[in-house]
Amino acid sequence: MNMPQNRLWIKMELSLLGIIQLMTSLIIQSLGYFWTYLFFSQSFAFGLTSGYLPIIGASGYSLWASLFFSLSGSFSIALQRRPSNYMLIWTMTMNIISIFATLIGVFLISIELMMTAGLDSPLWQHRSGRMLTEYLFLFTILEMLVASVVTEWTYRARYTEE
Repeated sequence: MNMPQNRLWIKMELSLLGIIQLMTSLIIQSLGYFWTYLFFSQSFAFGLTSGYLPIIGASGYSLWASLFFSLSGSFSIALQRRPSNYMLIWTMTMNIISIFATLIGVFLISIELMMTAGLDSPLWQHRSGRMLTEYLFLFTILEMLVASVVTEWTYRARYTEE
């Protein structure tokens, strides 16, 4: 059921923000895969046992968060193409879930960065892991900002009468 045009107020940039969400989810997923591969392959190859198990790798944050981010982006694009009340509610819901996922991610990544702040190791494993964690932090913040804007726009579209 499509909504009347005067009832649904959706910005034209929503599709662009959906594409940004999809790209961010792919980058976060790629960073997570690369980071996990790098850590475990070097641990097994060189026998580095520091007793430290990375929080990001253990929690699988980059995998489940990128799923939420890609669903949010897909719903945002679908809402722009075929606006309906149901799609508006699904888009708003998925973006709110994405905001919560980014808050969890910021918390986990902050703990990870605090734990590795004291590591003053010349090992490539520790230096590259910290660098990839910092990039993961930046893209998580980007996703939180985009999901917040999309949530605000869908909220306004839901409750704006023209």
